[in-house]
Amino acid sequence: EFEEIIKEGCIVLLYTGFDKYYGTDRYYENHPCVDMEFCKFLIKKKIKMVGMDMPSPDKYPFEIHKNLLLNNIYIIENLTNLKQLLDKERFEVIALPLRIKADSSISRVIAKV
Repeated sequence: EFEEIIKEGCIVLLYTGFDKYYGTDRYYENHPCVDMEFCKFLIKKKIKMVGMDMPSPDKYPFEIHKNLLLNNIYIIENLTNLKQLLDKERFEVIALPLRIKADSSISRVIAKV
């Protein structure tokens, strides 16, 4: 199913609905995780970026993080309102990180329909 939907070089957004728990212990301690099979699929598809409505695609020891980043796939965490994009056929994702020397940054991320 994902084979036709996810095109090479695209940005993949994962909607789980988990953003409703933002600010609670559950959000950080019990969030869903991306499995290695799906991670390898994203790498094979050579996507640009993966975003999600949870704090991380994985947990310690962060193998998903490592595999994505080693393959030049950026990760956007803590997105909200992804449900509003479910019925949209096309949209543009704009991510604006701070210009700092660090391994990560706070970013303003929007979707332009």
